[in-house]
Amino acid sequence: MSVEKKLEQTFNELKKTLGWAVDKRITLSLAGYYVTLEKDFDENRYREVASHLKKRAGIFSALRSHLNPLFVATLDVSGAEPEQAVNLLMEKADALKQFGFKVNSYTYLAALMMSEQKDQWPFEMKMAQKLMDDMKAHHRFLTSTDDYPYAMFLGKMEGDTAVRAETMNRYYKELKQHKFYSGNELQWMSQVLTYSNPEYEENMVGRAVIIRDGLKSVKIKTSQAQYPIIGFMAALKLGEEQLNQIVANYESIASMKLFSWYKDSALPIAFGLSLRSSKEAYATAAISMATSLELILQAQQAIMISTIAATSAATASNSGSD
Repeated sequence: MSVEKKLEQTFNELKKTLGWAVDKRITLSLAGYYVTLEKDFDENRYREVASHLKKRAGIFSALRSHLNPLFVATLDVSGAEPEQAVNLLMEKADALKQFGFKVNSYTYLAALMMSEQKDQWPFEMKMAQKLMDDMKAHHRFLTSTDDYPYAMFLGKMEGDTAVRAETMNRYYKELKQHKFYSGNELQWMSQVLTYSNPEYEENMVGRAVIIRDGLKSVKIKTSQAQYPIIGFMAALKLGEEQLNQIVANYESIASMKLFSWYKDSALPIAFGLSLRSSKEAYATAAISMATSLELILQAQQAIMISTIAATSAATASNSGSD
């Protein structure tokens, strides 16, 4: 079955399960998530996860918000038993709360990135908090709870958090000089650019500018909502062949009737699909969640990096056993 047909089939199955009340853009993003991960959507399993999550979440919990389908899908594709997956998420969120993190959507998204080994949690939370503090030293007002997921993801990586935060700040300032607009999206992009190296790289911003301009030249939107995706393309140091494949995939997906009014949603899916067979495959499924939608961008970007965090460990383990 072609990718296009699989996307349409998965979208229709999700729409049947989620109903019309869920924003079509979220449903499209979720369809891309399952397809990029090469996971078949199982309505019964999805509903089971949703049921357990509903039982555990309070009436006013962020887990019951319009982002609920994103949380359910992430737990669904984890492969864990539904009740076990939900219980572990709640336990992680409680640990974050006890550590001093404010509880909101971003706290749960950060929880998705924590390891399953409970003895690792104190270290992971400490490093995330330290990175947050180091980031605030440069961007006091811009750094807030919506940075929790990135801080959890990047804080666990090798390298000094103060050095990483300084590198982020340098990238942020340079990007502004190249007509990238200030704001949360640019902060996330500057964070993403440190994904492969916490140390400053002279040509990193130049690479991002080339990618942005190249996408614009073929009439692919490069608005603020797309900044983190462009950041990942630069950080992963994709070659011309890979970038051309992303454009080809985008054009194929964007031409589908399903995406007639939501072409922005096609780019992150195209990105994920283009890398699926490469050694960077651990990044792909998550990227497909990073649609260009302003309303749900923050949650999807966070889930994007949570998936990278969860699957990169498995990839590293597999490569180590080769």
